[in-house]
Amino acid sequence: LVTDMSELSKMQSGNFEIKLSHFDLIEEIEEIVLLVKHLCDEKQITMSVSAPDYVLVSADRVKIKQVIYNFVSNAIKHTGEKTSIDIHVTDKDGLVKVMVKDNGPGINEEELPYIWDRYYKIDRTHVRAQKGSGIGLNICKEILELHQAKYGVISKLNDGTTFWFELPCVTKQL
Repeated sequence: LVTDMSELSKMQSGNFEIKLSHFDLIEEIEEIVLLVKHLCDEKQITMSVSAPDYVLVSADRVKIKQVIYNFVSNAIKHTGEKTSIDIHVTDKDGLVKVMVKDNGPGINEEELPYIWDRYYKIDRTHVRAQKGSGIGLNICKEILELHQAKYGVISKLNDGTTFWFELPCVTKQL
């Protein structure tokens, strides 16, 4: 938590530089899926990945991986047992879009504008009570904004939640 807070403060103060490199985004997603497999197995969650074989991006590998991991781990926390999580990646018109969809209870529309705020947690009387520090999505927001990436969330009560972001591709799919 202390490390996250320090890093978040640096990002928000403008004293943080992303370390750009070229890497295969699909490989990073596959690593995350393997990393969380045991968590999915515990809840009997099926995780599916629909993606091109290879998508080269120029970004901070560690930070983008952190965003994807946060989206996936949140999906695991908020979807029920014996359900599924879908990671869908598209490569179109020079942009790669990563979407992580859970089949949880969804988020009230009134709450959506605030979920990216530091320390914001959904009211525990609502369907999607959260555990944790309340800064994970705020860190994701800062990372994505440092990359000048588009990002967002789509959610509807009783119909799950999809977190997404877009990055430019370095080259077209090989």
